[in-house]
Amino acid sequence: MKSIISKKLITLLVLLISPYAFTKGMQYTLELPPEKFVIPAFSEVYSDRESSISPNEYELAENLKSLLSNKNYMEVKLKLDEFYDIELSPALLLLKAQLYFSIKEYDQAEKIYMRVLKRKPQFVRAHEDMGQLYLIRNNLEKAQYHFSKAISYGSESALIHGQLGYINLQLNGAFSALFAYQKALSLEPNNKHWQQGLLTSLISSKMYPSAMALLTELIARNPKKQSYWLTKAAIELDNENFDSALQSIEYALLLGPISQQNTQIAVRLHLQQQSYSRAMDIINNINKNEITIDNIKHYLFWLNKANRFEDSESLIASSINSDNITQADQSVLLTYQADIHVANNNKPKAINAFEKAIELNENNNIALLKYAQYLLKNKEYYRTEALFIRAQAFEETHLNALLGRAQLYINTEDMQSAYSLLIDIDNKYPNTHGIKAQIDTLESIVKIEKSLMNREKL
Repeated sequence: MKSIISKKLITLLVLLISPYAFTKGMQYTLELPPEKFVIPAFSEVYSDRESSISPNEYELAENLKSLLSNKNYMEVKLKLDEFYDIELSPALLLLKAQLYFSIKEYDQAEKIYMRVLKRKPQFVRAHEDMGQLYLIRNNLEKAQYHFSKAISYGSESALIHGQLGYINLQLNGAFSALFAYQKALSLEPNNKHWQQGLLTSLISSKMYPSAMALLTELIARNPKKQSYWLTKAAIELDNENFDSALQSIEYALLLGPISQQNTQIAVRLHLQQQSYSRAMDIINNINKNEITIDNIKHYLFWLNKANRFEDSESLIASSINSDNITQADQSVLLTYQADIHVANNNKPKAINAFEKAIELNENNNIALLKYAQYLLKNKEYYRTEALFIRAQAFEETHLNALLGRAQLYINTEDMQSAYSLLIDIDNKYPNTHGIKAQIDTLESIVKIEKSLMNREKL
């Protein structure tokens, strides 16, 4: 009766010992080109749209207009410097500020703009210029204030709306930038900066249907722009549409090389979608020194899971001696190599790989656990307990190592030790599936054994 119950326990406990620790729902983060924002060169064009010159300035204005047309800016500046600021109308005072702006004397330009706005607070062009000045000097808060003022007083400039959208995106988040970018794009539908700005804002606001609608339109106009396909892939990844995301990345690959990070995401997706041959084609074209050990581990997990052992062996062989690999990384690769030998029932090679992995890194908890499990399965108990105890020292393998020890005690018919250990496991991990039923069964066995021992004493 005792042996029948023991076999039942062995089956249950083996189910609890998982040889792999792999996290599903892995986050994929594609590298996208940053939003490029170009501050245009300052326009020295004088406009009297909002402020008229005084009658006594007509002659001066004509002279200045002639000089401006010939781009004699310094001469214009000298002529205006002959007057006190209070003597000039807001229109000519604005021109003076623009001249200082154009020769990059920003402090003086700022002072004169402030004088203009003090005399004419709703002067749209002065607010627009002030916003530009602060934007160039990276004072985004003040630039935002003056661009907002210019728009509130009636500015219909696509540039000002677009710049305000950019600043809002930086300071207040994507949602606050949407209207400004939409307005800018409505005024200049072909401006790539406003297109990109609106697209960035929509994506950052998680407004994916609108972002995809805009992106579809942009791709139709320019199907060979690689960044559009990568952006499309990023949206699809965030929505876990992995097939569509992979198609978009493949389109991007057709248009030229992509970053290492994006290339490795393409490999991961191909492995996840079980297109192993294409994954290996891409892997074989990557410089192995540029693949992180985490990516290699991910590739090996999927390849081993699919029994693509030849591909795994090839990847291990090309990676294990790469320039930037550490002993700890080599130990990890040898652990995967041991998995291959275990799957192929090659016991000598499996043991050799496990031994080398632990020799290179005595703290390789996965190798310790798997080696112990392998010896347990093959009923080679002489080192098994020591390996399980070493694996217990690590949080990641602590529970499985405890369960492995309990299984070892059952296999060697030390039911009292197995029972005590399962009690400890239940106290530490009360949600472990099936453990309470096993404790009950072992408790019955232990009681029977004690009863038999007592009878023998009598």
